[in-house]
Amino acid sequence: MEAEKLKSYLLDNSDVAYPPLDAEQRLAAVLILLTPGDNGPELIFTRRSKDLSSHAGQISFPGGTIEADDKSPIHTALRESAEEIGLKQDYVEVLGTLEWHTLPSGFVVLPVIGHLNQQQVFKPEPNEVAEIFTIPLQYLLDISLYKQDIYNRNGIKRKFYFFEFKEYYIWGATAGMLRSLAMKLSG
Repeated sequence: MEAEKLKSYLLDNSDVAYPPLDAEQRLAAVLILLTPGDNGPELIFTRRSKDLSSHAGQISFPGGTIEADDKSPIHTALRESAEEIGLKQDYVEVLGTLEWHTLPSGFVVLPVIGHLNQQQVFKPEPNEVAEIFTIPLQYLLDISLYKQDIYNRNGIKRKFYFFEFKEYYIWGATAGMLRSLAMKLSG
């Protein structure tokens, strides 16, 4: 799928407005980054370090908490990606965003969609990222891939999406964001 076609399914970058928050919530942004692959575009994923205080060892997109001096959530996603995987920000064309996702952990996250317009070798920041890998976009667009399960957290049952790719178990917010993207593109 070419970047221009994908762009037509996303929210325009100028429409990014901060959502209202509860006192316990924090804003964050992640970068869903398309990169050229052998058989079409692939998405970049990270496995978070097992030493992190939140979401340790989980599969995620590069990103993090919006800081006071960040110009926008898009800036946050690019800045965090540069810190976590060594992304050269000048190589990225931001295509748009998905809607904000509210997570049980207290984060309200904006998925930013970008396209890498030049090849780049990534380098994980070892304190935050244990591994960087890709999955073909075409694989992720199959809606039947996304299964639903329930987990119990603090006595509250919550539904979540998940899927497996090779040895990777991708669930929760990451799978939910991907399913949202797949639904938009199949719609």
